[in-house]
Amino acid sequence: MADSALGISRLVLLLLLLLGLGNGFVSAYVHIEDLLQNVEVLEGERAKFVCKVKTHPLDEKRLKVQWKHNGEFLDLDLSRSESVAGRHVYKAERNRHALIIKNTRLKDTGVYTCMASVGLDTDMSNAHLLVKGPPGPPENVEVGACIGRSAQLQWEEGNANGAEVSRYIVLFNTSDTPDRWHDYFEQFPGDTLRANIELSPWGTYAFRVKAVTELGVSKPSPVTAMSCTTPPERPDTNPKNVRTRTDIKNMLVIEWNPMERLHFNGPGFQYLVNWRRKGSLAWESDSVEDPLQSIFQQEVQDVYGLYEVQVKAENDMGQSHQPAFVYIGRSGESEPVVSPKDFRLNPSHPPESHKAYFIWEAVNTSVNITNGKFCGYKLRYWKSAEGRHKQKEVDFVLAPGQRHGPDMRVSVLDLPAYTALRAQVAVMNTHYTGPPSQTIDFFTPEGTPSSVREMHVEAYGVGYVLLKWLPPDQPNGVLQGYDIAYQHIAGLKVGKLKGLSPQINNPSTLGARISGLKSDHQYRFYVWARTNAGRGNAAYTDIRTLRGKLPDPPKLLVAQLVNSSINVTWQADQAPDTHYLLEYRQDGHNGWRTMDYIWNKSWVVLDHFDPVSDYEVRLLARNRLGDMSTSSILKFSNQRHGE
Repeated sequence: MADSALGISRLVLLLLLLLGLGNGFVSAYVHIEDLLQNVEVLEGERAKFVCKVKTHPLDEKRLKVQWKHNGEFLDLDLSRSESVAGRHVYKAERNRHALIIKNTRLKDTGVYTCMASVGLDTDMSNAHLLVKGPPGPPENVEVGACIGRSAQLQWEEGNANGAEVSRYIVLFNTSDTPDRWHDYFEQFPGDTLRANIELSPWGTYAFRVKAVTELGVSKPSPVTAMSCTTPPERPDTNPKNVRTRTDIKNMLVIEWNPMERLHFNGPGFQYLVNWRRKGSLAWESDSVEDPLQSIFQQEVQDVYGLYEVQVKAENDMGQSHQPAFVYIGRSGESEPVVSPKDFRLNPSHPPESHKAYFIWEAVNTSVNITNGKFCGYKLRYWKSAEGRHKQKEVDFVLAPGQRHGPDMRVSVLDLPAYTALRAQVAVMNTHYTGPPSQTIDFFTPEGTPSSVREMHVEAYGVGYVLLKWLPPDQPNGVLQGYDIAYQHIAGLKVGKLKGLSPQINNPSTLGARISGLKSDHQYRFYVWARTNAGRGNAAYTDIRTLRGKLPDPPKLLVAQLVNSSINVTWQADQAPDTHYLLEYRQDGHNGWRTMDYIWNKSWVVLDHFDPVSDYEVRLLARNRLGDMSTSSILKFSNQRHGE
């Protein structure tokens, strides 16, 4: 019955279509309502085409949509509402069918076609995708002619890839270095396809061309099949950056930037070096035959003498067309001959723990005394106990023309504290240092120490932490001991800092037990080393106490001294992980003496006590984590005491 009804419906629809044709009305089973729109994107962006298809509701299941690129079908699974094939994505939602090209490339440019069909009835729409990017290289680059030092190039425009070519760049190489390409100094406008290139003499050249648009620069074109060879000629230029060095005694050292092969212009290229003493009329000269060499040395008899120098380029065709510039330079420096006088500590500023102040008479800075360019002073210091082989240097450089009074007044930082030191000062020029001044001795006072080393938590439990550390590398004085503090941390909140009392006053004590902490709490612990000058920077570590409870404190019942023995009886919880220690001391003493508890008893007898003294005793319970609780202190005396 259903098939019969569907057949009748289609027959009726066909009659209506035939009637419509007679009235000038055109209808179809399938129709693309909105034509595809042209799309332009930059390379790497996403492109999207949407095909809106209308068909009779009875034919929706028969509708078939296909996509083409430049006439070729795209390999998409159109039976699904979403299909991905490489960078192509097909999506169908109701009557909208979309094609998405991800991460577009230049080769994606072209015509895209949406084909919608129901049986033999088909409709289609076309649109163009333009993927814009850097241009393609120019094509068919040729050498038109080689005339003397000129080359004529011509080429054809490559694929501009969506943007107008603004200019062309010509590249050239030589047969000596074929892998090294040079940009021609002039660029050519985008509306021209030819160029005249001026070349250096004595070379064989090949060419490539690149195109430039607002979207980038193309790859170079293939190398021209024809090359151009230019005749030799004298050099056009001379070396740049001619200068002298002054670091070698009794030598005139001339340097320059070596010229590139492109500027040799002919065979037999070399440098002609000329020099003369300032004020002399006669030039001396010598040749440097290696084109890659950039230094010439000549022995002279003066120190830091003033010279005129020049370096010319020449080859077998003759010297450079360009006259060589004359540069002013100097011969090598030597050690200054003067030393500062009256070097001493500045009486207005006593030494500090890491800083000392010095003063001395300024020297005459004439060239014949400093034997070079005066730069300032070099102050050396060292520990008296180590000697000069471990000396340190501080340079006090004066800017050219910098004025100062008859005395130099300086300060030196980063000195070791609480140390006997020796110091001296000398004059320096650019490369050498003169004889030192007299040596002075001084002593820096104590300073605060550096941080303790290797601070860590040795052990911790429910209510205690055991800290350990090593002394600071730089005590900067006589260590007096260590300060300890801690604070509770809860997230971003920090509690009040609590100091350990009493602090550690023995510098050989390198650990501390902090008790009275709360279970399952985060704490930060600080340790400072301390001298008479104060405490230094803190070292710290964080730890979270364990979750649990402290052992129950034991209860002392009886403690008696009979003759020279102590009888002690107690009551305590015999927990399997609890260890007991008995401590005792004479009344009035600070130190406790300790003995372990005997596990299967609740009493103990201690011998060898003074029968005429009073005593104190207490019992400690300790669990396996090291947490302890203490009984109250019980005082007692000999039964005969006082008789």
